[in-house]
Amino acid sequence: MNFGEILIYLNPLLILFAIYFGYQNLSRSQKKNDKKYDSLLYVILGNHTFLLLLLSYYFLTTNLRFEYVSDYSANDLSIWYKLAGLWAGRDGTLLIWSWATILTLVLERFFDKKSSKQRELTSLFGMILLLSLAIIQLYINPFSLNENTPDDGKGLNPLLLSPYMIIHPPIVFISYGMIVLLYASGISFLITEDKRWNDTIKRWGRGSWIGMSLALIIGGFWAYVTLGWGGYWAWDPVETAGLLPWFSMTTLLHTSIMSRRKKTYSVLGPLLAMLTFVLVLLESFVTRGGIWSSVHSFIVEDTGGTWSRLSYVLENDLSVRGFFIMMILTLIITLIIVLKKYKEKEDNEKNEKYDTLEDFFSEDNTFFAAIYTQLLILTVTLVLLLVRANGYLAPEVFDVRLAPFVIILAGIFTIHTLRPFMDLQKILAIVTICGIFSIIYAFLSEGKAWMVGAMIPWALVCGYSIIKYLHKYRTKKLLPMLKAWGPYTAHLGIMLIIIGYCFSYGLGSENSVTLDEGERKLAGNFILELTDISMNNDGTEVEVKADIMLADRETGETVVNDKISKTVQSVTNQETTQIYLKHEIHRDIYITLNSVTPGTDENQTSATITVREIPGIFLVWIGAFLTILGMLTTMFTDWKPGKNWLVRLSS
Repeated sequence: MNFGEILIYLNPLLILFAIYFGYQNLSRSQKKNDKKYDSLLYVILGNHTFLLLLLSYYFLTTNLRFEYVSDYSANDLSIWYKLAGLWAGRDGTLLIWSWATILTLVLERFFDKKSSKQRELTSLFGMILLLSLAIIQLYINPFSLNENTPDDGKGLNPLLLSPYMIIHPPIVFISYGMIVLLYASGISFLITEDKRWNDTIKRWGRGSWIGMSLALIIGGFWAYVTLGWGGYWAWDPVETAGLLPWFSMTTLLHTSIMSRRKKTYSVLGPLLAMLTFVLVLLESFVTRGGIWSSVHSFIVEDTGGTWSRLSYVLENDLSVRGFFIMMILTLIITLIIVLKKYKEKEDNEKNEKYDTLEDFFSEDNTFFAAIYTQLLILTVTLVLLLVRANGYLAPEVFDVRLAPFVIILAGIFTIHTLRPFMDLQKILAIVTICGIFSIIYAFLSEGKAWMVGAMIPWALVCGYSIIKYLHKYRTKKLLPMLKAWGPYTAHLGIMLIIIGYCFSYGLGSENSVTLDEGERKLAGNFILELTDISMNNDGTEVEVKADIMLADRETGETVVNDKISKTVQSVTNQETTQIYLKHEIHRDIYITLNSVTPGTDENQTSATITVREIPGIFLVWIGAFLTILGMLTTMFTDWKPGKNWLVRLSS
């Protein structure tokens, strides 16, 4: 047993000690005991940190004695790709997740120094969850040795040789570490009802939301520039499973606003925090298990149906079985505790009466309606994901099923935002007209173009609502102005993402044509000419290049005059296609070389080329930027040093 393995096996023992002393802390309020407990947590954090540094060192030095290093690194990789190998597989990502979990637990105790039952229970439940991760880590140990040391490692999959591989996975699993804390804090709040739970949500809920948002955005762009991953969004099982915790966290953040203002949602808030973690476990299970066919899965699926693959993986992979058990247990515990607490609250609640239309569409009611509509969107997406396990579901199925709920949410958002500026009857009339227009247009249109027409009225009214709100606070001092602008900048960003999605998928076109050298053919709105094909064989791979010209069909203006290429490995026959991507304000032009047929005495060399025109995609990236900017602004205006700085700046 090597030094790394000893430390891996030491983790569960240290955590068990921490759980014992954490339990003792609940019945004792002595500062001496508290310091001892904190010291033990620092030891656990130090052990995890040292393990990460040690594994990083082995990857950077390409120490092929270790099986995990030889599986995901190679001597000829650059230093950054060698480091990225650490999180290319299950073993390393779980270690990062555990490290982020203990780091978050330690930081939460640092920020919340006042001893309380809520604080101690959160730490205790957090350590129990960390123990589960540590036990799973024993079965996917990154420090296991090879029986025979290979001459070189396997390296990274060519699809992973991207700068995004260096930053995307760590962001994901650091965010998941924060979510472990939120689960622990949520279950503690249901026991203690301590109001400081909201401070935990503000700290780590927003932090994990930014992390998950960045991960989705970076992952989307990475998939966009990597052929075969279905564009920036294709409702792949891993993509969809990754979206679910984001939906849940978004709803939780909205819920926490009302919880602070009105002291409501004392059950739904913790439920959402706990549900987010359950959904994270679901994503981990999907990603690692290969239960559903996915280009992102760590494990290649076995033959057979979903249930046979599930049975096969649970029987043969102890780590996946551990995630499955952990997911089921946390789900059961969540439901039992939440239902019990909800029954207690229900007995004490009184039904409100609404005498007028204004009462029914009050600020609180529309806000509540928005929260519950978000939960409906989450539920429908989860159901579609589970249905997708039984077979392929086209992206259009997700679009059609979710569109009505997105429209309802847009209508509620419009009513809530415009109430201070417009008469309720006028707002309801506008919302009704927009709804009728969307329904009629969707039924009358053909193909995917319905997405654009159904979206346009809501883009106009929601956009007007946001601009009107931002305009209202433009004359305020810097702090209140930015405090009001932050959330609505994020809303504007999400709206632009939806608009960009509708344009890019609703009006996008894809045309594949086969041409001989020197031939010209129509490809959608363009004329494509193949001027030359060349091949270069260096013994290890064959590189094929095609010189092309792409001209606008209407004007004849040359849009692209360049080379496209692909490589084929001589030994494995693995193909890697380089995407030609031209960004324009109103569209992207996306060209790939699919295949080449060498010429003969009778036939010329030919190539099959795909040309995609993707309109409105720029709105997706602008919207993503504004979404992150809005949340960062909100966090900065709630941060005490940030508040003080803005007050001094505006005085």
